[in-house]
Amino acid sequence: MTHDSRSLDGASHRLVGALRGKNIFRQGDPVEAVYRVESGCVRLQLEDESGGRQVIAFVYPGHTFCVGLETHWASADAVTDTVLTRFANTSLWTLIAQDSRAAMALLFSADALVTELARHLGRLSHLGAYQRLTWFLDWVANQGAATEPRVIDLPMSRQDIADFLAIAPETVSRLFRRKEMSGELSRAGRRRYRYEPHARQRRDAPFPVSLRREPAAFYAGA
Repeated sequence: MTHDSRSLDGASHRLVGALRGKNIFRQGDPVEAVYRVESGCVRLQLEDESGGRQVIAFVYPGHTFCVGLETHWASADAVTDTVLTRFANTSLWTLIAQDSRAAMALLFSADALVTELARHLGRLSHLGAYQRLTWFLDWVANQGAATEPRVIDLPMSRQDIADFLAIAPETVSRLFRRKEMSGELSRAGRRRYRYEPHARQRRDAPFPVSLRREPAAFYAGA
């Protein structure tokens, strides 16, 4: 079952721009609006009192987000120059009372975010660093933000990716080089990569029986 976030357009809304690095809302701020990404990318993150952070999600175009009902439990920053549609809460509640499709759109959006957070936690708990990066690249490739076949946009920094995958930035850079050497990744522009996951599948595939090196004992009776 799917939903169309355009059903929210009946509420009062306006386009707003956020320059790269600009804060959209801060953890602990009162919730005043729901946002939909039209272009660019948004980073959601948890912050602690010591200044540390955990990146929990990246939001690509076409996706709606809001973290919290009364108070934001995470912060949102523009990863790159971003255009957003801002839906004022007061107008949204009025629309929801009149149109169940708008209510379902918000419910599906919230459910999608919770589902991604649960899967994210599971992968951080059970996957090694290389597998985490592989999952991340596969996920980005499925966001539908690419303008060319097999090309993925990675506007976020290595530090962003490291904080999302809970590994060191140096490890992220080393794993990127490893994937470039394997043929899975090749640069296609600034922060853009040609992604060829089938190169990994070919590399991981077993050798045909006729090409395997058999132990010497196999030939002993020949």
